[in-house]
Amino acid sequence: MSVFSSGDSLGARSQSEIGEYLAAIGDNQAAAEFLGGQVAGQGLFGSKKAYKHIDSILGFVPVTTGDQVKVPVQGASKLTADAAIIGKRVKISLDKFYVAEYPGRGQHLILCEFTGKNQMAGETEELRFALRFNANDGSGAGMAGVPIFMGVTVGKNGISFEGRSINVNSSGDETVLDTLGTPAFQNGLGLLLSAQPALKPFTSLATAVVKTIASKSKNTQVHNFALGLDFAASGTSAKLQYGSYVVVQCDETTDWEWDQYEWNRDTNMIELKDKSRVFPYNFMVFRVVPFDEEDSAAG
Repeated sequence: MSVFSSGDSLGARSQSEIGEYLAAIGDNQAAAEFLGGQVAGQGLFGSKKAYKHIDSILGFVPVTTGDQVKVPVQGASKLTADAAIIGKRVKISLDKFYVAEYPGRGQHLILCEFTGKNQMAGETEELRFALRFNANDGSGAGMAGVPIFMGVTVGKNGISFEGRSINVNSSGDETVLDTLGTPAFQNGLGLLLSAQPALKPFTSLATAVVKTIASKSKNTQVHNFALGLDFAASGTSAKLQYGSYVVVQCDETTDWEWDQYEWNRDTNMIELKDKSRVFPYNFMVFRVVPFDEEDSAAG
C-alpha cells in the first residue's frame, strides 16, 4: 500500500478549487486562468500547467564515461536488470530537481519527503528523509547529489521507495523547515549492518515536520511517485541497474516516447532532440550507486 496518494496533489482538485488556492497564495493571474476555464484538464485543449499533472513517467540515464555529452534516455521498463546487485548495499541520491512551473509567484519554497524500507537480518527498518530547497520556474534547485538513503540492502525483489513534493506558502514555515538543515538530514540517513534504533528519532522528526507543514491550507502537495525497481523478466516493471532514474511529472503516459528526448551532461538537463521548445515538465533525477562504507565513515 502506498504511503502517499495522488489524490492529495493540487492537480487532483477541480479547476475552481485550484483557482481558489492560487488566489489564496497571491498568484492572481494563474487563478484567473483556472477560474475562467483557460487551463486544460487531462485530454482537453488549452494550456496545461506543469503542476497540474499528477501521473509519473520513468526514464533511465545509464552510467556514462568519456566525453559523450548527449546521452539517450531509456524507458525504465526496457532495461535489463543487473542481478549482480542482489544482496549488495546501495546509495540513493537526489541528483536533480527541475521546476518547469510551480504554483505561486517568484521563488518557490519546496519540501520533499521520501520514504522506504530496509530489510536486514529479518528486521524491517523504516526509512524517511525530508529536505527543503528554493527554486524558480524554468530552473533546477541549487543542489546535486544529496544522499537520500545510504546503505540500503537490495533484496531478491529489488528496492522501492516513494516521494512527494510540497509547495510551501504559509508564513513562518521557514523556521520549522530549518530543522531539516541539520547535518543529520543533510548527510542522509546512513544504515549500519543491522537496523538502528538511533534512526527512529530522526525518522519520527522528519515525519512530524512534514505533517505539520502539509496540514496548512496555503501549503499543498504538488506531486507524488512510487518507484519500484526489480529483477522481473517482464515488459512492464522498472528494472534495477546502477545509473540515474528520471521521474517526470506528466499525465501524457500513453503518447510518451523517450527517443524524442536526450540527456545533456553539460547542462544536466533533459532536452528535446528537435530543439523546438524547452522541456515543459517538472522532474527529479535519482542516482543509484554502490554504497561505499569507507567514504560514508569518512564523511
